[in-house]
Amino acid sequence: MNRFGRRLAAATGTLAVVSALGTGTAQAQDSGPLYFGTGAFQCAIFADGAVGCDAPGYRLQYTWLPVPFPVNEVVIDQPWLPAHPTFTPGSDYTRPGNNPSLYEVRTGDGTWGPYVEYAGARCEAGFHGSFTCSSKGRAFSAYNYTITA
Repeated sequence: MNRFGRRLAAATGTLAVVSALGTGTAQAQDSGPLYFGTGAFQCAIFADGAVGCDAPGYRLQYTWLPVPFPVNEVVIDQPWLPAHPTFTPGSDYTRPGNNPSLYEVRTGDGTWGPYVEYAGARCEAGFHGSFTCSSKGRAFSAYNYTITA
């Protein structure tokens, strides 16, 4: 094989490797939401970094102030507003047939379990089944049917 043939083969091989690497992150490069589920949470992270989770029957508390009724959804959608419940009917953040597992869409593994990072948001499984999401300078954590924001 002459020098031109070797260069062409090397360039084609490099292109194939770059293409293969790009396919693993195709979901994260998409401008649509990234859906996932873990435990009772079915969540979506949107391209603008907003996070929403369906969490039926959870209690919500703000540090020392409990919300006096259970919530079914929690969102982080504004940098000036803490994580808060929404009250739309249905399951806004759950795809028909449920979302893929956090383990299937994870972008890495933390100390206690997998995490996913997308559009500046990070959600992760934690110690003894806890779950945390942060985005836009805000966060919420859930453990034992209580969400703390």
